[in-house]
Amino acid sequence: MLCFTAEVPPAEDAPTPPPRRRARAWLGSIAVDVSSLRDSRDLRLLVLGNVITGLGTQATLVALPYQLFVQTRSPLLTGLLGGVELLPLIGMSLYGGALADRMDRRRLLLVDQLALVTISAVLSVGAFMGHPPLVLLYLLAALLAGFGAIQNVARSAIVPNLVRPERLRGALALNFGLYQLTMVLGPTLGGVLIALAGLGTAYLVDAVSCLGMVIAVVAMAPQPPHSYEHGQLLSSIGGRGVIAGGEDLIGVFVLEAVEEVLSPAGRADVVAGSGVEACEFAAYP
Repeated sequence: MLCFTAEVPPAEDAPTPPPRRRARAWLGSIAVDVSSLRDSRDLRLLVLGNVITGLGTQATLVALPYQLFVQTRSPLLTGLLGGVELLPLIGMSLYGGALADRMDRRRLLLVDQLALVTISAVLSVGAFMGHPPLVLLYLLAALLAGFGAIQNVARSAIVPNLVRPERLRGALALNFGLYQLTMVLGPTLGGVLIALAGLGTAYLVDAVSCLGMVIAVVAMAPQPPHSYEHGQLLSSIGGRGVIAGGEDLIGVFVLEAVEEVLSPAGRADVVAGSGVEACEFAAYP
């Protein structure tokens, strides 16, 4: 019996892409999705205003505790700044969320930015005049923290109105990434301004930078809430029942509160941002 066998040629390996193509594919996998910016003019305005305002805000968050320490030479009084900012941060984060559910978010952000401009201008005047009273600095710090919390809530609430649902994830990632960038560059800017031109100039730059967001918001279209339930405003602040019964949420607020009180730099935006994230987390089952 004859048996014929055919020699099977060895399988060829798949062609290896050239290094340039592999590098391009790798960069494409980690690149930031900016398609939402191309699609939405209002999102471009919001992001640009956010970056400009964020740099000035971070400069002030360096200047304020530095001013307190220079005036008092007391680490205790400087650290007390975080405790003074804590209640306005938590309270206004919750109240701001309720306001964003019931009024034009563009108008809310505009009013908030004008308030921040005023606070920074008063800080600048006080710094140029010499040594303002400590009570005034603590009061302005509390107001700055409270209105900063409303700013974070209103700004985050506007983004879903500006992009299509399939673009929302990329838009949120881009907005958050640029915000983190301002948290890195802003303190550096604040330190340079204080060293070269003094505290008053640092506060003045913050006030002018907030005008950048004012101009951007004025140029945007109205941003009404999608829907809301009629009723008392206080009944919906922060989802009181959810927070009271959610151990995870309570843990988030407690950890961030401890960080804020113990932080010598008084980083108000950290707690405000975490409060927003916690409220967004509470909205999901």
